[in-house]
Amino acid sequence: MFIGHFVPAELLQLVAPNTPRWVALAGVSFPDLLWGGTVLAGVETVEWNRDSPLQKDIKFVKYPYSHSLVLATLIACIPGLGIGLWFGPAAGLVFIAASASHWLLDTIVHLHDLPILGFNRDKKVGFGLWRYGWVALLVEYAFFAIGTLLFVPRQSWTYVLVAGLILHMINLNSFIGLTKKNLIPSGKVYAALTFVGFGAAIWLFNAAY
Repeated sequence: MFIGHFVPAELLQLVAPNTPRWVALAGVSFPDLLWGGTVLAGVETVEWNRDSPLQKDIKFVKYPYSHSLVLATLIACIPGLGIGLWFGPAAGLVFIAASASHWLLDTIVHLHDLPILGFNRDKKVGFGLWRYGWVALLVEYAFFAIGTLLFVPRQSWTYVLVAGLILHMINLNSFIGLTKKNLIPSGKVYAALTFVGFGAAIWLFNAAY
């Protein structure tokens, strides 16, 4: 999931309007940004399939630090504490809640690979919506659009919906397989692109209103 993660950021901004907008946006992005760094550092592991561009064929072998519910949320408390000390306790809580929401939404699309605790012999979950490419494509954007209409000021609807659609379409190949081969050469390149994608989304949505 990509743009769907920003719906909780929209909600949290509505709940805590005095918090800088980037805080919730960075919070929902934090697990994937952390994942990008840990994969590049060799701490977490992903098995890359050059013969398929589909998201369902990526194997997230080991990522307890970035994508477990408990351990990843505890790690998010570290920047959350810094944000809370600088911008106030509400901002820190927004960041931590936003980060935790990432795992909850990922359970919808991921296969059975998301750890709960983040420690050894952990139970893993995932409902596997990625197995149904077109459905996953439409459901994620519909979720994003509904969240935008509910939580974003009316004057920003067009901007947010169009920006979200553009970002969503960047991942089109990973949903429906427009190409037979994976155009991204390795998991580490994919991890590096995570910084580009989420960085662009934070910048675009922060300017929305």
